[in-house]
Amino acid sequence: MFYNPKNQSVLLDGEVSTIYTYGDLLASEVQSFLNLSTLHKGKYLRYKNHEINVVKEAFSRAPMMCNAIKSRGYTNVLFVGHYNDYQTHWMLDKFSGRMVDLMPEERSDMQTFPDLNIVSQFVPLLWSAMKYEGDFAVVRPTEDKYQGVMHGMYDTFDVSSNALSCSGQYKHGMSGWTLDAEKEEKFDAVVFLGVPMSDPEVGFEEDQVRETFAPYCTPDFEMVDVYYGADYSSKWQNGESKDFTPHVETAFTLRASWDENFGGKYDCPEEFYTMDRMFTVY
Repeated sequence: MFYNPKNQSVLLDGEVSTIYTYGDLLASEVQSFLNLSTLHKGKYLRYKNHEINVVKEAFSRAPMMCNAIKSRGYTNVLFVGHYNDYQTHWMLDKFSGRMVDLMPEERSDMQTFPDLNIVSQFVPLLWSAMKYEGDFAVVRPTEDKYQGVMHGMYDTFDVSSNALSCSGQYKHGMSGWTLDAEKEEKFDAVVFLGVPMSDPEVGFEEDQVRETFAPYCTPDFEMVDVYYGADYSSKWQNGESKDFTPHVETAFTLRASWDENFGGKYDCPEEFYTMDRMFTVY
């Protein structure tokens, strides 16, 4: 599965889809922002090499994540991300322990793969740019290191107009976290984008997370965890996950409807498995 700048199918309302054109323009603008931002701040950020460009990978994959999430029927989504400005590489080496899945067959001669937890941080940007129906908000942490170029990108491309302040960077299992959302409509879904655990040794329970976000959400709200990494039995303890695979299938079907180079679920089994494994819903 590779980046294709053609028009995309976007899920707007149930099974109804439309075409939204952004092509290479927005992707190029994002790359220009990253180049200027890192140069201005004297930072080193490796987001592309001779094999891949993580910005284009994000513009290929994040819309599929958006379609999968939207097909669940949510009307007001809270995005909770996790970005560390000290991370200078947005790519994974296939021999790295952080890459836990097989490389897709069409990438077998490549050594690098996009960090999918970075890719997931692009979901609010594409959600806004592609004008998905319904409301959304994105959590903005207080710490500079958890804002960095990612929230600078949100500022530049008008995602931050939907930003809500909080007590600090959220991690699963922490206590005392609060969100400034008293005047906001209640959210029917909280979508965690690449959020790690506060303490991997201890882990966390599903009830801990639900109690933290319940004050800002509808009584029957769902929690969608989008995360790439090894499986941990200490995550979402005592929680019963829901079947999200049909929504990943919807995303793959929509991609195949407009991308003639994309074979879908059965021609891209590694990509399907990886995306399906990234999503858990409670």
